[in-house]
Amino acid sequence: MNTFVTTIEIWVIVFFAFFGVIGLIKYKLGSRDKEEGEELSMYERKPYLMDTNSEFALYKILVELFGEQYFIFPQINYSHLIKVKAEVANERMYRSRIDRKSADFVFCDKEHVVPKLIIELDGYVHAYPSKQRRDAFINEITKVADLPILHLPTTHFDKEVIRAAIAEKLTPQSTL
Repeated sequence: MNTFVTTIEIWVIVFFAFFGVIGLIKYKLGSRDKEEGEELSMYERKPYLMDTNSEFALYKILVELFGEQYFIFPQINYSHLIKVKAEVANERMYRSRIDRKSADFVFCDKEHVVPKLIIELDGYVHAYPSKQRRDAFINEITKVADLPILHLPTTHFDKEVIRAAIAEKLTPQSTL
């Protein structure tokens, strides 16, 4: 009888220990956003969604030219457009390569909000080697994901040139 009581006591202890550890893990994971008493005064609202006047000027042109046909979203994170395949090992590592990169503009169809075109606005910083490496990576990953991308320079916003370049990218290419 003593052995039976001891076995039950051990299982009760194991049971409470197991669920206690699970509860602690859930508590710790759930409290990552803000720890009690954590200082948050270093954050503030950005005054504008667009980072530059060029982005805002182009956005207005894009809405004027294509706003009736497409939803045009600014500053969309690439991880909302492209995902790592489920069967890939180290999914988190590959996702981290796109997590902090965002597209300047994304055209989506109005019926299902499916991305149809990415527009990157290329200012003077795109002449830097680090930006060129980033652009090359983004160009390759959008090609693999079969998502067209168009790079527009910040130096010249001719509406007809923009209209033609976007229309060409949105037109399905024949494979003859």
